[in-house]
Amino acid sequence: MSVKKKVVMGMSSIALGALAVMGGTFAYFSDSVSADSHFTNGTLVLKPKKPYLENFSIDNWKPGDKLVAEKDNQDPSMVLNNQGTLPMNVFMKVTSHSEKDTHKHIVVNSLKFGGEDILGKITDINSDGKISLDELDEFTKKAAPATVNGNSISDVGAFIGFLPAKDNTNLGIKAVTYSLEFLDNGKEQNYLQGDKTKIGFQFTGLQTDGVTLDKDSLDNGQQGGGGTYKRTDDINKQK
Repeated sequence: MSVKKKVVMGMSSIALGALAVMGGTFAYFSDSVSADSHFTNGTLVLKPKKPYLENFSIDNWKPGDKLVAEKDNQDPSMVLNNQGTLPMNVFMKVTSHSEKDTHKHIVVNSLKFGGEDILGKITDINSDGKISLDELDEFTKKAAPATVNGNSISDVGAFIGFLPAKDNTNLGIKAVTYSLEFLDNGKEQNYLQGDKTKIGFQFTGLQTDGVTLDKDSLDNGQQGGGGTYKRTDDINKQK
Protein backbone atom coordinates (compact mmCIF):
# COMPACT_ATOMS: atom_id res chain seq x y z
CA MET A 1 0.00 0.00 0.00
CA SER A 2 1.37 3.40 -0.99
CA VAL A 3 2.13 6.07 1.57
CA LYS A 4 -0.56 8.26 -0.01
CA LYS A 5 -3.23 5.59 0.48
CA LYS A 6 -2.09 5.05 4.05
CA VAL A 7 -2.39 8.76 4.74
CA VAL A 8 -5.87 8.93 3.17
CA MET A 9 -7.06 5.92 5.13
CA GLY A 10 -5.54 7.37 8.26
CA MET A 11 -7.39 10.64 7.68
CA SER A 12 -10.59 8.72 7.06
CA SER A 13 -10.16 6.88 10.32
CA ILE A 14 -9.54 10.12 12.11
CA ALA A 15 -12.62 11.68 10.52
CA LEU A 16 -14.83 8.76 11.52
CA GLY A 17 -13.39 8.87 14.99
CA ALA A 18 -14.17 12.55 15.19
CA LEU A 19 -17.73 11.91 14.05
CA ALA A 20 -18.08 9.25 16.69
CA VAL A 21 -16.93 11.66 19.36
CA MET A 22 -19.20 14.40 18.04
CA GLY A 23 -22.11 11.97 18.00
CA GLY A 24 -21.55 11.21 21.67
CA THR A 25 -21.51 14.89 22.70
CA PHE A 26 -24.00 16.30 20.20
CA ALA A 27 -25.83 19.33 21.64
CA TYR A 28 -29.50 19.94 20.79
CA PHE A 29 -32.33 22.36 21.50
CA SER A 30 -35.10 20.98 23.67
CA ASP A 31 -38.10 21.95 25.76
CA SER A 32 -40.14 20.07 28.34
CA VAL A 33 -43.25 20.62 30.40
CA SER A 34 -44.64 18.93 33.49
CA ALA A 35 -47.97 18.97 35.29
CA ASP A 36 -48.12 18.46 39.05
CA SER A 37 -51.54 17.26 40.18
CA HIS A 38 -52.79 15.97 43.49
CA PHE A 39 -55.68 14.36 45.29
CA THR A 40 -56.76 15.55 48.73
CA ASN A 41 -58.73 12.90 50.54
CA GLY A 42 -61.99 14.01 52.12
CA THR A 43 -62.66 13.51 55.82
CA LEU A 44 -65.47 11.99 57.85
CA VAL A 45 -65.74 13.54 61.31
CA LEU A 46 -68.88 12.73 63.29
CA LYS A 47 -69.24 14.88 66.40
CA PRO A 48 -69.87 15.12 69.25
CA LYS A 49 -68.07 12.15 70.66
CA LYS A 50 -68.19 10.78 74.18
CA PRO A 51 -68.66 12.17 76.75
CA TYR A 52 -70.30 15.11 74.97
CA LEU A 53 -73.07 13.14 73.26
CA GLU A 54 -76.22 13.93 75.22
CA ASN A 55 -77.16 11.28 77.76
CA PHE A 56 -79.40 10.99 80.78
CA SER A 57 -79.66 9.43 84.23
CA ILE A 58 -83.27 9.35 85.42
CA ASP A 59 -84.07 8.32 89.00
CA ASN A 60 -87.41 7.17 90.46
CA TRP A 61 -88.63 5.97 87.05
CA LYS A 62 -92.07 4.37 87.37
CA PRO A 63 -94.86 2.99 85.14
CA GLY A 64 -96.59 5.80 83.29
CA ASP A 65 -93.53 8.09 83.22
CA LYS A 66 -92.36 9.48 79.88
CA LEU A 67 -89.05 10.93 78.71
CA VAL A 68 -89.52 13.33 75.80
CA ALA A 69 -86.38 14.57 74.00
CA GLU A 70 -87.57 16.43 70.92
CA LYS A 71 -85.87 19.84 71.20
CA ASP A 72 -82.34 20.06 69.80
CA ASN A 73 -79.76 21.06 72.45
CA GLN A 74 -82.49 21.67 75.04
CA ASP A 75 -82.98 18.11 76.28
CA PRO A 76 -81.31 14.68 75.93
CA SER A 77 -81.87 14.56 72.15
CA MET A 78 -78.65 13.51 70.42
CA VAL A 79 -77.29 16.08 67.97
CA LEU A 80 -74.91 14.74 65.32
CA ASN A 81 -72.56 17.23 63.68
CA ASN A 82 -70.65 16.43 60.48
CA GLN A 83 -67.42 18.40 60.86
CA GLY A 84 -65.67 16.68 57.97
CA THR A 85 -65.63 17.56 54.27
CA LEU A 86 -67.59 14.55 53.01
CA PRO A 87 -71.28 13.68 53.45
CA MET A 88 -72.07 10.43 55.21
CA ASN A 89 -74.70 7.77 55.65
CA VAL A 90 -75.48 7.37 59.36
CA PHE A 91 -76.14 4.05 61.06
CA MET A 92 -77.45 3.52 64.59
CA LYS A 93 -76.94 0.61 66.95
CA VAL A 94 -78.90 0.42 70.21
CA THR A 95 -78.17 -1.80 73.19
CA SER A 96 -80.48 -2.17 76.19
CA HIS A 97 -80.32 -4.34 79.29
CA SER A 98 -81.94 -4.68 82.71
CA GLU A 99 -81.78 -7.41 85.34
CA LYS A 100 -85.57 -7.65 85.72
CA ASP A 101 -86.48 -6.92 82.07
CA THR A 102 -87.67 -3.33 82.57
CA HIS A 103 -86.26 -2.58 79.08
CA LYS A 104 -89.01 -4.79 77.68
CA HIS A 105 -91.60 -2.52 79.35
CA ILE A 106 -90.15 0.75 78.02
CA VAL A 107 -91.73 1.61 74.68
CA VAL A 108 -90.48 3.99 72.00
CA ASN A 109 -93.33 6.36 71.13
CA SER A 110 -91.33 8.37 68.60
CA LEU A 111 -87.89 8.19 67.01
CA LYS A 112 -86.66 10.60 64.33
CA PHE A 113 -83.44 11.66 62.62
CA GLY A 114 -83.39 15.18 61.25
CA GLY A 115 -87.18 15.28 61.61
CA GLU A 116 -87.69 12.15 59.49
CA ASP A 117 -89.42 9.17 61.08
CA ILE A 118 -87.34 6.09 61.91
CA LEU A 119 -89.84 4.25 64.08
CA GLY A 120 -91.99 3.18 61.12
CA LYS A 121 -89.03 1.24 59.69
CA ILE A 122 -88.59 -0.91 62.81
CA THR A 123 -90.12 -4.38 62.95
CA ASP A 124 -92.77 -4.97 65.62
CA ILE A 125 -91.43 -8.36 66.69
CA ASN A 126 -94.16 -8.96 69.30
CA SER A 127 -96.94 -7.80 66.93
CA ASP A 128 -98.54 -5.74 69.70
CA GLY A 129 -98.50 -2.40 67.90
CA LYS A 130 -95.65 -1.09 70.07
CA ILE A 131 -91.86 -0.97 69.78
CA SER A 132 -90.02 -1.66 73.04
CA LEU A 133 -86.37 -0.89 73.76
CA ASP A 134 -85.77 -4.62 73.56
CA GLU A 135 -87.24 -4.75 70.04
CA LEU A 136 -85.25 -1.67 68.98
CA ASP A 137 -82.11 -3.39 70.27
CA GLU A 138 -82.89 -6.56 68.29
CA PHE A 139 -83.76 -4.66 65.12
CA THR A 140 -80.51 -2.68 65.00
CA LYS A 141 -78.48 -5.73 66.00
CA LYS A 142 -79.90 -7.86 63.17
CA ALA A 143 -79.94 -5.14 60.51
CA ALA A 144 -78.51 -6.08 57.12
CA PRO A 145 -74.82 -5.18 56.65
CA ALA A 146 -74.07 -1.77 55.18
CA THR A 147 -72.35 -1.56 51.79
CA VAL A 148 -69.78 0.93 50.50
CA ASN A 149 -68.56 0.56 46.91
CA GLY A 150 -69.96 -2.96 46.88
CA ASN A 151 -68.10 -3.98 50.05
CA SER A 152 -70.08 -5.32 53.01
CA ILE A 153 -69.65 -3.68 56.44
CA SER A 154 -71.25 -5.46 59.37
CA ASP A 155 -72.05 -4.58 62.98
CA VAL A 156 -72.82 -0.89 62.42
CA GLY A 157 -76.56 -1.17 63.07
CA ALA A 158 -79.48 0.12 61.02
CA PHE A 159 -79.35 2.94 58.47
CA ILE A 160 -81.18 6.01 59.81
CA GLY A 161 -80.39 8.70 57.25
CA PHE A 162 -78.05 10.94 55.27
CA LEU A 163 -75.92 13.63 56.95
CA PRO A 164 -74.55 16.21 54.48
CA ALA A 165 -71.22 17.97 54.78
CA LYS A 166 -71.37 21.62 55.80
CA ASP A 167 -71.64 24.03 52.87
CA ASN A 168 -73.48 27.21 51.88
CA THR A 169 -76.88 25.54 52.15
CA ASN A 170 -76.29 22.77 54.73
CA LEU A 171 -75.20 23.07 58.35
CA GLY A 172 -74.18 19.41 58.49
CA ILE A 173 -76.20 18.98 61.69
CA LYS A 174 -79.14 16.67 62.44
CA ALA A 175 -80.59 15.46 65.72
CA VAL A 176 -81.87 12.09 66.85
CA THR A 177 -85.04 12.87 68.80
CA TYR A 178 -87.19 10.40 70.70
CA SER A 179 -89.92 9.81 73.25
CA LEU A 180 -89.77 6.88 75.70
CA GLU A 181 -92.48 5.65 78.04
CA PHE A 182 -92.43 3.22 80.96
CA LEU A 183 -95.54 1.33 79.93
CA ASP A 184 -98.23 0.75 82.55
CA ASN A 185 -99.65 -2.55 81.34
CA GLY A 186 -102.55 -2.54 83.81
CA LYS A 187 -101.06 -5.45 85.71
CA GLU A 188 -98.99 -5.80 88.88
CA GLN A 189 -95.42 -4.67 88.12
CA ASN A 190 -93.95 -4.66 91.63
CA TYR A 191 -91.22 -7.09 90.61
CA LEU A 192 -89.66 -4.30 88.53
CA GLN A 193 -89.04 -2.05 91.56
CA GLY A 194 -85.38 -1.11 92.03
CA ASP A 195 -84.41 -2.35 88.56
CA LYS A 196 -81.89 -0.39 86.49
CA THR A 197 -82.05 -0.16 82.70
CA LYS A 198 -78.93 0.57 80.68
CA ILE A 199 -79.32 2.04 77.19
CA GLY A 200 -76.50 2.59 74.71
CA PHE A 201 -76.62 4.47 71.41
CA GLN A 202 -73.81 4.06 68.89
CA PHE A 203 -73.73 6.11 65.69
CA THR A 204 -71.46 5.31 62.74
CA GLY A 205 -70.94 7.52 59.70
CA LEU A 206 -69.90 5.79 56.48
CA GLN A 207 -68.84 7.45 53.25
CA THR A 208 -71.16 7.35 50.25
CA ASP A 209 -70.24 5.30 47.17
CA GLY A 210 -67.46 6.59 44.94
CA VAL A 211 -68.36 8.64 41.85
CA THR A 212 -66.79 9.19 38.43
CA LEU A 213 -65.31 12.64 37.80
CA ASP A 214 -65.16 13.71 34.14
CA LYS A 215 -65.76 16.73 31.90
CA ASP A 216 -69.24 17.16 33.35
CA SER A 217 -67.97 17.49 36.90
CA LEU A 218 -64.60 19.24 36.40
CA ASP A 219 -63.77 22.81 35.37
CA ASN A 220 -60.52 24.72 34.87
CA GLY A 221 -62.07 28.17 35.20
CA GLN A 222 -61.19 29.31 31.69
CA GLN A 223 -61.90 28.74 28.02
CA GLY A 224 -59.87 25.97 26.42
CA GLY A 225 -57.17 23.91 28.08
CA GLY A 226 -54.68 24.79 30.76
CA GLY A 227 -55.34 25.92 34.28
CA THR A 228 -56.14 23.72 37.24
CA TYR A 229 -59.16 21.48 37.02
CA LYS A 230 -61.33 21.31 40.11
CA ARG A 231 -64.48 19.39 40.82
CA THR A 232 -67.79 21.20 40.38
CA ASP A 233 -70.23 18.48 41.37
CA ASP A 234 -72.42 18.79 44.45
CA ILE A 235 -70.96 16.27 46.91
CA ASN A 236 -74.12 16.50 49.03
CA LYS A 237 -76.36 15.41 46.18
CA GLN A 238 -77.60 11.93 46.98
CA LYS A 239 -77.13 9.51 44.09
